[in-house]
Amino acid sequence: MSVNFYAFGPFPGGEPDGEGLHIGQHAGGSRFLMRAHPDHNLTTLADWMTFLRQPHIVIRAEHGVQYSADEMEAAIRERRDSRGVPLRPRWVHGYERPGYHRDSEGIEFCTLEFC
Repeated sequence: MSVNFYAFGPFPGGEPDGEGLHIGQHAGGSRFLMRAHPDHNLTTLADWMTFLRQPHIVIRAEHGVQYSADEMEAAIRERRDSRGVPLRPRWVHGYERPGYHRDSEGIEFCTLEFC
């Protein structure tokens, strides 16, 4: 099962009644996959966290649950599941392809749309 996370606020695409800006996806057994948005200068976890910590930003999962920036960062950084089993990288191969990269902290990103 996977869960997508979105940011809402006063920026293009962040309207409360809209889809929101895709932050990324948590999928069972795998590491969090971040969505890179070069047009918003959101291509690293540091960039994303600066953006998400703004007071007017709301983080919400696709099922409607709201998260704090700290909770979102913890989910993104998780490397083991609740039983202590290591989470798999989302893209074992493919970083050499356009649209996929890891930032300087090793966080996985995709500039292509996914859900």
